[in-house]
Amino acid sequence: MLPLLGRGLALDVAAGTGRNSVALARAGIRVVAADFSVNAMRILAAEARCEGLPIMPVVADLEESFPFRAQSFDTVVNVSFLSRAIVPYLKEALRVGGVLLFDAFLIDQAETGHPRDPAFLLMHYELREMLAGMELLRYREGMVAYPGDKSAWRAVALARRTS
Repeated sequence: MLPLLGRGLALDVAAGTGRNSVALARAGIRVVAADFSVNAMRILAAEARCEGLPIMPVVADLEESFPFRAQSFDTVVNVSFLSRAIVPYLKEALRVGGVLLFDAFLIDQAETGHPRDPAFLLMHYELREMLAGMELLRYREGMVAYPGDKSAWRAVALARRTS
């Protein structure tokens, strides 16, 4: 979905050591990478400096406090992190016309692997409901195959803020 993302400023939610942040930055997108782990942000900062990538690591627990202003980002990327409570803030953080890429595990994943806790698993079509009020550009639920014979049940959406 990289070609469908805005080319201005992106927020990578729960960025970890920056797999998605690095991919976005290599595609020419400026990135604010947010994660609660100081160590992960240090690792990402070092990689960004080494490669000269436009990534600004921010240590933040987004479930405790959402430190970003409304309409600050052209893209918000939320992969493998599910906090239903912050979804309104993610939507609000987008500029009009900005896009939210959301990718999380489905409830079916509990039968096949990690995670198993329903708090971290979406019900079928729940993601669609969470993104109500946005223009849904892409939507998919189902099994995703990865290299090395791995797979997972995922829900993925790309939605645009229209107002």
